[in-house]
Amino acid sequence: MADYVAFARSSFFEVREPIAFEAFCAKWGVEMARGGEDEGGIPLYGFLCSDTIPHDYYDEKSGERADVNFMEELATHLAEGWVAVVREIGYEKMRYLVGYSVAINAAGQSLEVSLDDIYDQAKQLGKHITSCES
Repeated sequence: MADYVAFARSSFFEVREPIAFEAFCAKWGVEMARGGEDEGGIPLYGFLCSDTIPHDYYDEKSGERADVNFMEELATHLAEGWVAVVREIGYEKMRYLVGYSVAINAAGQSLEVSLDDIYDQAKQLGKHITSCES
């Protein structure tokens, strides 16, 4: 049996409060990253993750896992007008190769695209399509 290995990272974006964003990253166990500055000299931030995009975190106050939506909470840190793109890739040996990206804005509106979306698009090219899985 093989283990699923994943990596995730974000684009760089302006945040409302850098200290609060740093606490957000620490809470979720992702590594905060600096990405230069925007045209106005405002620092840009993002994050790196040597695992999947988090789905929960350990809440020290309750002593339990907190089931909170990571992307929705990320949106609360984005400065007005900014969009964060979060990408995850992963694999389980050569059996499963996966990847997807999520874009989210400060209002919590999001879009998602998966590598598996190609199967629906490929139908316009022919009727015989097999999966890239074994």
